[in-house]
Amino acid sequence: MIRRIDVLTPPVACRLAALLSRLHRAAFAEDPWGPEAISEIAVLAGFFGLIAWEVAQPVGFALATGIGDEFEIIALGVVPERRRAGIGGALLDTLSGEVRRRGALGIVLEVADDNAAARSLYAAHGFVRVGLRRNYYRRAGRLVDAQVLRITLAPASPSI
Repeated sequence: MIRRIDVLTPPVACRLAALLSRLHRAAFAEDPWGPEAISEIAVLAGFFGLIAWEVAQPVGFALATGIGDEFEIIALGVVPERRRAGIGGALLDTLSGEVRRRGALGIVLEVADDNAAARSLYAAHGFVRVGLRRNYYRRAGRLVDAQVLRITLAPASPSI
């Protein structure tokens, strides 16, 4: 059970780059990002990150960037032993709420064509395919296409 999801500012994400890198390596073993790559992403315009925790154990993460009307999910992953437990959906819901809070109305991402579980998660949350990037991902000596997905979000409700 998820205890909390922390929203990370760029400075906090840079301080936690080694932890985020370990989570990325666990989720994407074929193409892991090192702490340096995480730190480079964390200083992009409009960056924010998320970490999902079960008790004191980090179990998932998301990295996003954007300005204005649209944000891009750079990475969203869950450690293998906690997949299919609702963590990815909780991260996606929190990310969507943060994007709305920042005044944006859309989210885009790329997902590997061979990642049926992720494609199913995004479809269940309303993402639709808007494009295809041929040979985008490397998988053990072969190339895999990426589907470009997008969702239009309802505007955030005004505070009362």
